Amino acid sequence: MSSDTQQKIIDGARNCFFKHGFRASNMSLISQYAGFSRVTLHKHFKNKDGVFRAVCNDYQVRCHSDCQVFLAQQDSCWQILEQVIATWSKSAFDEVHDDKVLRELLFEATQVASDIFEDARENLELMLQNILDKGIADSQISLQACQLSSPQLAAIIVASINGIRTNFPREQILQTSHQLIDLYRLATRV
Repeated sequence: MSSDTQQKIIDGARNCFFKHGFRASNMSLISQYAGFSRVTLHKHFKNKDGVFRAVCNDYQVRCHSDCQVFLAQQDSCWQILEQVIATWSKSAFDEVHDDKVLRELLFEATQVASDIFEDARENLELMLQNILDKGIADSQISLQACQLSSPQLAAIIVASINGIRTNFPREQILQTSHQLIDLYRLATRV
């Protein structure tokens, strides 16, 4: 089976889950949204959980890919880090506007795809650590005043961003994330 077919199924499933939620979506409804028969759907995915995992994983892969563009730029450490954080501070379900559906998808993500989100968190920490290490090597930042290593600061930044995403209204997440990065920028000045 082609990866194009699988991607179309994932895109259709994403639209289905975002409109109807996890519980109301089933393989028949997902196949309608994807434009393929249930047989084709089952050739790619065992069940609804597998499709949902693929939707979650697809989002993480896209975020990682978007960040590779930023990492290739010659901007300052904090400019790159801020772009990466802006990308990752969006929720996988950011386009869901129905609060009930959103709560349901967030809950199901913890039940069905927690390993995918945990891997993404670990990858983000490593990405931030590499950005910070490059900033130190280029004498753009110093962690001496903070008395932290780059892995420690990367973990703190990720935990802080996750806290912002969890506790702030959507419309304040990006601005608050920028303010947080500004604090870290001041704390690591050379």
